[in-house]
Amino acid sequence: MQLANQSFFLVKAAKEQTANYKDASGKEWFSLTFEVNGLEALYQLHQELKDKEVKVGDIEDRGHPGENFVFLDSDGNQFDVWSELSPEFKSRYQID
Repeated sequence: MQLANQSFFLVKAAKEQTANYKDASGKEWFSLTFEVNGLEALYQLHQELKDKEVKVGDIEDRGHPGENFVFLDSDGNQFDVWSELSPEFKSRYQID
């Protein structure tokens, strides 16, 4: 997958332990957001994950630029995907 030159490593954790965390109200959240370049890339990745039977949430407008969705791995870890590349990444790789 093209995820803005990001790398991550998987570490075997204890049973039922995830990388998710709970906020002050008890809602569970993702600990990592991947950035993709634009809405077309977001929608394409969303469909690709669905086609591979990955659990994915709906594409959301969260009131900031771009859109997001959450997907889960087989252990219940949540990951976020955002349709906006960070300004630093765009500058570094000269992306408009």
